[in-house]
Amino acid sequence: MAGEFVPSHVQPWMKWMQVLLFPAPFIFIGQTAARVLILAQVLNCIVGYIVFVKEGNKVSRLFGLGHIFWAAPMWFLAGDVFSDEWIVYRGFAAAASITIAISLVFDVRDWCLWLRGDRATVLTGIQEGHPLAPSNPPPSP
Repeated sequence: MAGEFVPSHVQPWMKWMQVLLFPAPFIFIGQTAARVLILAQVLNCIVGYIVFVKEGNKVSRLFGLGHIFWAAPMWFLAGDVFSDEWIVYRGFAAAASITIAISLVFDVRDWCLWLRGDRATVLTGIQEGHPLAPSNPPPSP
């Protein structure tokens, strides 16, 4: 639902992360790093939802706060890059650890902007009346 409102220059990066960091770890479920990444993703989604609600049902710069849980799998994945594991898994480990590191740099930037007072939504092109529109009050329970 929110994906269509992600700025166009960010969409390829988001799609890359969604393919690499969500379904791909299940291919390597036998690896500790993949299982840790799956757990980190569950925690990330929980924190993302909490932030979304606490921010007034909008995707603010704080939305990526749950990505902090990626630090642990990044450590495991980076360690597996030069291991004796299957070459395909090592390729996944390299791509995932680099992707997580880059994403965390963007997240730290966003967190700093949020701490400096930037509370606007990071989504663009939302029509008035849409549930994600900044001016809409959260739905009543």
